[in-house]
Amino acid sequence: MKHTPEQIIKELGIEEEIVAIYPYGSQVYGTASMYSDHDYILVAKNSMLNSGAFKNNAVSNANYTIQGTLYSRGGFQDAINKYEMPAMECLSLAPEQILLKKWPFKVQKWDDKEMVDNVIKLASASRHVADKQAKTGEFGEFKDRAKRGMYHALRILMFGEQLKEHQKIVDFTTSNDLHARMMAIDDDDFDTRDWYELFDELAAKLKS
Repeated sequence: MKHTPEQIIKELGIEEEIVAIYPYGSQVYGTASMYSDHDYILVAKNSMLNSGAFKNNAVSNANYTIQGTLYSRGGFQDAINKYEMPAMECLSLAPEQILLKKWPFKVQKWDDKEMVDNVIKLASASRHVADKQAKTGEFGEFKDRAKRGMYHALRILMFGEQLKEHQKIVDFTTSNDLHARMMAIDDDDFDTRDWYELFDELAAKLKS
C-alpha cells in the first residue's frame, strides 16, 4: 500500500509543516513481509521541532502500521553532514520513490575518510547492541532483536561500500541474500559471534 503525504502526516498526528517525506526500511530494501509496517522519515520546515528537539524517533499511528522518524530541518541536515545511514539512504532514493521534497537537501562537503569512520562507528554500535541483546535472554524477543541488530550492522557496512564508490547507495537489495540467511536461523541457535568474521572483513574492505 502506498500512502500519500497527507495520509502519513494525518496518521502520525504531526503538526509541523513538512518539507520532505522519504520511505525507509524493509519496504525500500525489498525484505518486507505482508506483516511489515511502513516506515517513513519526515523532515519539518523549522530548524527545530515544536518540542525543542532536532529529532523524534517514536512517531506511530494508532495501530502501528505506519512508523515515522521526524527530523527538524536542521537535525536532518546535521545527520547528512555526519553521513548517518538513514539520511544517506534518503538522499539515495530515486526521485519517483520520494513522496515529498520541498527542500534541496544534499551533502555539503564529501569526505571519504570521515564517511568511512562514521559508518564503521555506527555499524559497531549496532553490533554492540546486538551482542547485549543476545546475552539478555536465552530465547524469544531479545534473540530476535539480536539477530536483526547484527544484520543491521552488516547492512550498514555494505551500504557504506557503495557510498565510498558512488557517494550514494545504488543498490538497496545488496544485503537481501544475507537477510534471508540470517532470518532462516532459529532464534535459539543464533549467535552474534558467528558473524564477527564477516563484520571484520566488511569493515577492513571499507577502510582500504
